[in-house]
Amino acid sequence: MSYVPESSVNIDKRNLHPSMKFRAVIAGWLIATGVAGLLYVAGLALGFSSFDAWNAAGSAKGIGIGTAIWMIITWVAALFLGGMFASWFDGRNDDTMGALHGVTVWGLSVTMTALWLALGLGHSMSGHGSMMGMHADGDNARGGNPSAMAGGGAVAVLDANIAFQLTGREHGVSAPIVAALIANHDDTASALLAADTGTTQASAAQALQRLSPQIGLARAEAKMTADRTAHYLAMTLWVAFISSFLALLAAAIGGWLGASHIHHVYHLRKYPARPTSRVN
Repeated sequence: MSYVPESSVNIDKRNLHPSMKFRAVIAGWLIATGVAGLLYVAGLALGFSSFDAWNAAGSAKGIGIGTAIWMIITWVAALFLGGMFASWFDGRNDDTMGALHGVTVWGLSVTMTALWLALGLGHSMSGHGSMMGMHADGDNARGGNPSAMAGGGAVAVLDANIAFQLTGREHGVSAPIVAALIANHDDTASALLAADTGTTQASAAQALQRLSPQIGLARAEAKMTADRTAHYLAMTLWVAFISSFLALLAAAIGGWLGASHIHHVYHLRKYPARPTSRVN
């Protein structure tokens, strides 16, 4: 005769819609921020170590490419670990909730990064504007306001040639004339030059006609600068998009892996109980 004791069945009551733990999300975001900061410091160290002052142009190009690659690696690694730690802080072996925690860590990281960049750019632009205003006031007081567009090259040569024709109190107001010439507004430029020098528009047009070679070079340089700026801006935006998208996938995968391997952290493995029996 065998006797099998009656075993009680414990029913685990669970929520059909488990809630998200935002403290775990914030903790994962802090982990991601710390890892990103650590990798940024390592990237700066590598960049300064590879810089060659004797070949500045080649070093700058290499550093630019390396910065783009390192940015992608930093975002992917930081958000992967942030999502994984968020699922570990959550403490549940739920793959879906782990992935959701990782995605939320990514969203918080992107939002805080965008806010930080906006605040930094706004502060730098306001400070740059005030400094430019102080410099402009000082130059006007001395009668020598340099053109903001004359950063170097053909544009600087054109600005110097036009400024040479402006004497006395009119000296230093060549920036509007240079801007009109680069924008192919020759009539506007001759009118401005005539108004500044007190001559007729025809004589001003003749004076500008003698500067046709410099004007052509300045226009070509301005177009090349605009094309280069647009190219660099497009590359920067593409790098930001690729790094953010790959970081989103990495955060989701990290949260999913962290939740599926939660037993390695909290030892939540469950084994079926061996039934006991008594035989008489």
